[in-house]
Amino acid sequence: MSCKSGNSSVQDGGCEFRGFPSKCHCGLDVVIYTSKTKQNPGRPFFRCPTLNDDHLFKWVEDCVYEEVVDTKSKISIIDNEINNAKSEVQVEISELKWMINELKENGTWSKREIKRIKVWLVCICLTVTVIVILLLFTTKNQNLVIGY
Repeated sequence: MSCKSGNSSVQDGGCEFRGFPSKCHCGLDVVIYTSKTKQNPGRPFFRCPTLNDDHLFKWVEDCVYEEVVDTKSKISIIDNEINNAKSEVQVEISELKWMINELKENGTWSKREIKRIKVWLVCICLTVTVIVILLLFTTKNQNLVIGY
């Protein structure tokens, strides 16, 4: 995991890792330093605390650039997943609207059927009541004849 002398650029693949380093290949935690050279005054970099030239050295802006580049593809994947989820939700919403309309139609049909059944029940009740009343009145006035 080393980038020797800091001359390695992000584009030439001089480092064996991408993004922010946390450990050197020797196993030590990486430390962030600030350059005091005339060429790079105040420029931050990561380096192995052993300060050996063959250990890790990487400019912070290179790490940031790599993180951004790597994140772009992840964001693109997430964006596609969000768009797929949106289209799936739209399909489900359409199906639910269709089901709601079907239920409304069924509810309207059921109400009509209930009204028809009520009308038939009222007619049957009135008919039975009329028949019972007629039977009661006709049997009071008739004499029961037994035999001939």
